[in-house]
Amino acid sequence: MKRLATPLLALALALPATAPVAQAQSVTVTGSNGGTIQRDRDCTRSAGTARCTVTGTATGPNGQIATRERVRTTTAGSSSTTVTGTGPQGSTTYRARRIIVTR
Repeated sequence: MKRLATPLLALALALPATAPVAQAQSVTVTGSNGGTIQRDRDCTRSAGTARCTVTGTATGPNGQIATRERVRTTTAGSSSTTVTGTGPQGSTTYRARRIIVTR
């Protein structure tokens, strides 16, 4: 165990020194009834701005589809979020929120 701990410690100490890298993430879950939910997350960071997009698609066992997308943009002193959704019958929803921090 002692031989393994040294390389792991060196790796753990080296990771925080690297620049943060935004990576896309995706997961799909299948329910016992055959329905699925897929979520994708993608973030980008540049010039003091971070933008994360999370999309989700739910497919029912009979083929019904509902989608949702959330986009959050954060800069120094503010954060904006929009959420757009579409239901299985085509109904849509939209929300937007902006928070500004002043000191």
